[in-house]
Amino acid sequence: MAFNQSTDTSGWAVDPTGIHAAGWGLTLTPMDMAKIGQLYLNGGMWEGKRIVSSKWVEDSTIEHSRWKKENLPYGYLWWVNEDGYAAMGDGGNIIYVNTKKKLVISIAALFVPKAGDRIELITKFIEPIL
Repeated sequence: MAFNQSTDTSGWAVDPTGIHAAGWGLTLTPMDMAKIGQLYLNGGMWEGKRIVSSKWVEDSTIEHSRWKKENLPYGYLWWVNEDGYAAMGDGGNIIYVNTKKKLVISIAALFVPKAGDRIELITKFIEPIL
């Protein structure tokens, strides 16, 4: 797939007619991903302005369903755990928010098939040094 081979795609992937895929293919920089995480960590506020309702932030980051195979709770576009939540994309891209430590970590890379567990990478190797 051309999208997975691209090194210069930005924004949202489109089909040959220019229609946005919407269900996948959003490309963001690590800084933009971190800003989304910070927006959520701040309860929907950015630089003193309400961008997202606090009710939506709260509702979207609590369990609404569960991936039974792995017993993982899922909110609205966020995987939820006892320390916070994470948005995880294909190939190992992640926005990780630890609400207890007030910490946001983003990881972005070119598509990596069967990427390793980014949560484990963050909690075992990145969080301890911060």
